[in-house]
Amino acid sequence: MKKVVIFAGVLALLACLSSCAKERTCRCAVFGQQANPQKIRIIKIDKGVCEDMRYVLFDQDPVLYPNRTDSVLCTDFDFEPYMNE
Repeated sequence: MKKVVIFAGVLALLACLSSCAKERTCRCAVFGQQANPQKIRIIKIDKGVCEDMRYVLFDQDPVLYPNRTDSVLCTDFDFEPYMNE
């Protein structure tokens, strides 16, 4: 009986570890864009969850606007199937 419990525990641990390494595609709404208030950024991450991202550093123009920081609200929900309704 102990072997079955240990085997089930090892399988559960492997399942948890394999799900953490999944790449996610995050869709992030940018706050504070006066000209375009609904600007969306698509960001791929290797670990963590999309909801934990609050700020994104990017280069809009390397010379004029280097290292800009956007305040964002992110999710990994797939909106594509609902866009044609």
